[in-house]
Amino acid sequence: MKNIINVAQLAKRFGTTDVLNGIDLTIQEGEVFGFIGHNGAGKSTFINMLTGIINKSSGSFEIIGTSDQQLDDVKAKIGVMPDISNLYDHMKGIQFLRYMGKLAGDTRTKQDYIALMKDIGLEGAEKKKIKAYSFGMKKKISIAQALLGNPSLIILDEPTSGLDPESAINIRKLIVDLQQQGKTILLTSHNLDEIDKISDRVGILSDGKVKKLGTPDELKNNTSSELSVAIRTNPTLTSQKLAELSANWDFNVQFVTTKKKYVVVNVPHDNDIAKLSKELIHSGFQLFELRMEQQSLEDVFINSK
Repeated sequence: MKNIINVAQLAKRFGTTDVLNGIDLTIQEGEVFGFIGHNGAGKSTFINMLTGIINKSSGSFEIIGTSDQQLDDVKAKIGVMPDISNLYDHMKGIQFLRYMGKLAGDTRTKQDYIALMKDIGLEGAEKKKIKAYSFGMKKKISIAQALLGNPSLIILDEPTSGLDPESAINIRKLIVDLQQQGKTILLTSHNLDEIDKISDRVGILSDGKVKKLGTPDELKNNTSSELSVAIRTNPTLTSQKLAELSANWDFNVQFVTTKKKYVVVNVPHDNDIAKLSKELIHSGFQLFELRMEQQSLEDVFINSK
């Protein structure tokens, strides 16, 4: 499978601040690539460089076989979800899409535009002015704009943030449909469960670099050589109590997080699980449940900072 995006040592500096510090990355044709990072990690800066909104400081990239020096040659093949502040509030929804479609060389009929608005969850809002749209509706029409002109690469920045659960599910289905049509999607989101469900590969951006890269399963299975164990006890085991007790144990145990009635810890080896169970009971805890726990993408993300 060929790469639709190739990035080599891409960097961006604002003044004395390095926002991106030598990114190496490839995105394959036809995949949904999830790009995640904390606020301020540089995701939007990365997208803005790929789309020519801001200039790079150093490094290089290619999109659809074209170098960043000739980016204008392929912009028509890239669909970008705009910020909702850039929408034309005085226009009606259908009017706005037809106008932007004309600029993008889109050949849809009026009925096609109506069908598009239905697909993204704006049925019945075609003749309503955008200024009367809710935040979620504005996000949806921004997604529709990114699809105009039949682009081969679609960049969606936080497409489901602010949407109700049903609308978010519909947008995820739309992304899957677009991929089945042969589109490549670069997706950013703070909803890590969403990224896990629909991404073929995921890149985690931290400290200006891509710290982890792989399929969701690869990231969850290969993040640590240690074993994660979920424990339910009475009384509930706290991180402070665990630190106090484990100081006297002959094996290592590390507190990870709490999940409802469970505490999650890491131990180095299989036989340490039996030791942990024995020590907790010996310390007066009632042990109701102890099970192996696969790391979530959220765990991977937290450990990548």
